[in-house]
Amino acid sequence: MKTLKIYSLLLLFVALAGCKDYLEEENKSNIIAEDYYRTQEGYEKLINAAYSTLRNVYAYTGTSSAYMFSAGTDMYVEGRTGDQPKSLSEYRNLNPDDPYVLSFYTNLYKSIQVTNTALYFNANTAESVNLPVRKGEMQFLRAYYYFLLVQTFGAVPIVTDRVTAPLSEFNRNPVPEVYAFIISELNAALELVPETSTQYGRVTKRAIRHYLAKVYLTRAYETDLGTTEDFRLAAQFADAAINGQKLTTSFEDLFYPGNDRDPEIVFSIQYDPTSLPTSTTGGNGQGNFFGPYQGGQGGVQGYPWRNYALVPTMYTFDTFTENDARFDATFMVYHYNRYYDYYDKKDDRANLNIRFYYKPKWDTRTAEQWKAEDPAHRNNATVIPYSLAWESSQRTVADNASPTVKKFDDPKSQFSVGNGSSSRDLFLARLGETYLIAAEAYLGLGNTGPAAERINEVRRRAAKPGRVAQMTIASTDVNIDFILDERARELVGEFHRWFDLKRTGTLVERAKRLNRDIKTNWVDQGIDPFVGADGKLKILRPIPTTALDLNNADIAQNPGY
Repeated sequence: MKTLKIYSLLLLFVALAGCKDYLEEENKSNIIAEDYYRTQEGYEKLINAAYSTLRNVYAYTGTSSAYMFSAGTDMYVEGRTGDQPKSLSEYRNLNPDDPYVLSFYTNLYKSIQVTNTALYFNANTAESVNLPVRKGEMQFLRAYYYFLLVQTFGAVPIVTDRVTAPLSEFNRNPVPEVYAFIISELNAALELVPETSTQYGRVTKRAIRHYLAKVYLTRAYETDLGTTEDFRLAAQFADAAINGQKLTTSFEDLFYPGNDRDPEIVFSIQYDPTSLPTSTTGGNGQGNFFGPYQGGQGGVQGYPWRNYALVPTMYTFDTFTENDARFDATFMVYHYNRYYDYYDKKDDRANLNIRFYYKPKWDTRTAEQWKAEDPAHRNNATVIPYSLAWESSQRTVADNASPTVKKFDDPKSQFSVGNGSSSRDLFLARLGETYLIAAEAYLGLGNTGPAAERINEVRRRAAKPGRVAQMTIASTDVNIDFILDERARELVGEFHRWFDLKRTGTLVERAKRLNRDIKTNWVDQGIDPFVGADGKLKILRPIPTTALDLNNADIAQNPGY
């Protein structure tokens, strides 16, 4: 008989792998887990363990979920040979045996079981003084994981109990039930957590409002489910999360190393160095995906290690204009002889020799004219002008043809082939995106005036000095394509894009038109890579074969597979 064996303690220890202060180390008296979790110390460790599951869902190592969030969209194409899954970047061969899909699905349910365990002991623990707040935090995390699941797989099993015995079947709850559960959990959590927390990184009311807005916005697009009321509530919760706060930190400073706790950060995954297993493993690997292969040894030699697996498309580069400071704040336009001198010698950049200059399309100077302006520091530079070569192919791994995404640079990280080594936090939600969620919700209501106002707050901060007028848009400019373009400019590399396109129903059209690999390898050959063997579109990801085989419930595979 097939059995789907889910043991909460086993899953807990799996989820805690790589976390320095997990329960086995802290439980020095070796008391049994049941008793330990009922103590204040044990319960707080369990809560910390639940937070640490975010690292597993967003892990860099192995079958990285970063591909689930970014590959196969209008913004990123394949880079280095062998380092990207073509199944996710081109769709044609995506099937239920895909290891990346399985890893993502499994990590989410493992993480949910940790939150279920924490909620179980919340109701069976007498010693902790923070039980209501911790309950809210765990309800939020569980709802967040189900939000990722329903967007990715559609109907999924809702498991809320702490599972301690083998179970043989799980039925898929319909999409409306999953959204109703998510919203119910978030609303309940909203009543329990504080507006702010003295412990940075904990769930707050602002984070929950941000995600309530995003959940309502996403549901609003669902066929036979979404309503105008969903758009209204999305706008309401987004505005409540914004709460009048303006975007005052420059875009460059927002992502500058060391600024992980900016007031604009709504919710993030923590990677404190003391919590990582070693200086070269277990950290944030977000920055490793987006840039040329450097081969350096992090803080030792001054060059980041990148696997060059996700390369910006020409669409991504083209969406910026000469008035937008986010281009220079997103890409390393001036690449010095020692890469990290950009940070380590910030106040002396004028005296540094430039190794590469990525000349944007609005710079009309010739390479010779540019070098002549400062021959002492530019004469030996290689000028790489804007061209199709920026949308680098696999042959350009070693020649730095494409500008690197610098937003996630960490000069303190150490060389780590195949492992995330950065101790920078990973931003899951920030205020700039909240403004764009509000704008999209107002557009859904047909209120383009308020939508334009919220977009203009994002663009005001993004404007170069003296260019605010050129960056300001009118209400007549607002449509879904403009909002998707603005999200592209604002959120390069931030693990939102696949969900953005899937939510708005634009994934197939924009990927076919703007993704070089999908267009060249399939569309131009007369093949639609999104059409599965059953003649249906591959919009949702497939339910993993393993999950189906181990489940005695009679459940169907997603369309297209």
